[in-house]
Amino acid sequence: MRFAAKRVAKGLLSAKLSVMTLTIALDADLGQRLAQQASHEGVELAEYARRLIEQNLPPAAPSAPDTTTLELLERWEAENATSDPQELVQREKEGEEFMRSLARSRVEMEGPNARKLWP
Repeated sequence: MRFAAKRVAKGLLSAKLSVMTLTIALDADLGQRLAQQASHEGVELAEYARRLIEQNLPPAAPSAPDTTTLELLERWEAENATSDPQELVQREKEGEEFMRSLARSRVEMEGPNARKLWP
């Protein structure tokens, strides 16, 4: 028994569809058992075989991180690095004021019952 299964998958960052057609040679008994189980499940033979493959494969490996962005962030961090205590205090104050500003904006937009983001 010869059998072809199609798998359609969308790429994470691409709108293009990729299709893989796979032809598998099965002996008569295995083909018959597969067809019977697909019928029992109420799905097409190819769809049932696709599900079996998908269920029994290990999870897909995570995609590689965007190293370009990570490298840029590291460069910015290196450019702004300082050990000056006064500068560090000033940066801390600016960060706190930024967070308070975000919290104020949220309250202004969502009202007094808005979830509090900053003390």
